[in-house]
Amino acid sequence: MKWTTWTALALGLAIVFALTTTAFGDEVLLNDGASIKGKVTAADEKGITVESDGKSVLVSPDQLDPHYYYTQWNKRVPKDAKAHLRLAVYAYEHALFNQARSQYRKAQQLDKEVVKQFEETVIPKIKEGVAEKLLAQAQVAVKNEKWHDAERIAAKILTQLEDTKAAETARQLISNVHINQVSADEKTLVKRLARYLPKDEAKALKQREDLGKKLAPIERKIDKARRRVTQGLQTRSQNRSKNVFKSAAEQYERIIKDLDKLDAQAAGEGQEAFREYVDQVRDVAKRECIEAWIHVGNVLLVRGAFNDATAVANRMLAIDPESEVARAYEQRVLTSAQMRSGWGRRR
Repeated sequence: MKWTTWTALALGLAIVFALTTTAFGDEVLLNDGASIKGKVTAADEKGITVESDGKSVLVSPDQLDPHYYYTQWNKRVPKDAKAHLRLAVYAYEHALFNQARSQYRKAQQLDKEVVKQFEETVIPKIKEGVAEKLLAQAQVAVKNEKWHDAERIAAKILTQLEDTKAAETARQLISNVHINQVSADEKTLVKRLARYLPKDEAKALKQREDLGKKLAPIERKIDKARRRVTQGLQTRSQNRSKNVFKSAAEQYERIIKDLDKLDAQAAGEGQEAFREYVDQVRDVAKRECIEAWIHVGNVLLVRGAFNDATAVANRMLAIDPESEVARAYEQRVLTSAQMRSGWGRRR
């Protein structure tokens, strides 16, 4: 056998990896960001059992990171309809909707009668409970003036739990959130413009008004797109809401192109204050455009239209490759496509 530098390096890395795995075992992730090192020996509805330093420890579900716990439990869930439904309930209660659908589908394949009884007696209560929990989180976000978080949570209710009692309150909450978000964006704009505007307050106000007049036509288009998104969130028909969201997102895309043209023109004329104004408006338009596409994507994921959902993810990343929201959605699509199943939905 002929040894090369690369062969030796690969073997060395493999030995190091093996020693590390033996010494430290698994890393059990907790919901507070900490972890426990040891060997996972069991995972079920009671929690995760870990062997560490010669001792066996049971880590309860409320201590564990939900995604990690689901993954470990899923590896060990027995081929029994009721067992898969118990895992589905946990996933659903922690807003892991696509994972819940996966477990539901597996249970359906194993015992349709058990699933039928589950649909009739358990699912309605679970959905109401999850919706109420999410609504409470959205209301806390509103109280703390975290408008983006409030909209994201309320939108999850309206796109995935639209037939619950909490959905009506979420529809009302969304309208208030949009109004307050506009106000917050305006305050941010004033701060960003401060370094370019005159120190004299009266002159600064006049210049800001002049800048506002130049962008007034685009800001009217943004207002129209916002109203369209609100309309989509308040629509009870998923098919209709998806079309409304798509229309709003496409309108935002046209707005972003208009702003790019204005920015290029202002750069050529050396208008730094105007460019700062344009940058701020464009940041808002990009964020809201991605949020509109997220709403479209959520409906597609619920329906299992993974190819269309992937196209939406690519469209969002084309708008802003650095958007954490877009990247998180892209990962959700990949995970969902691998599962390819539905919670309470027959194909």
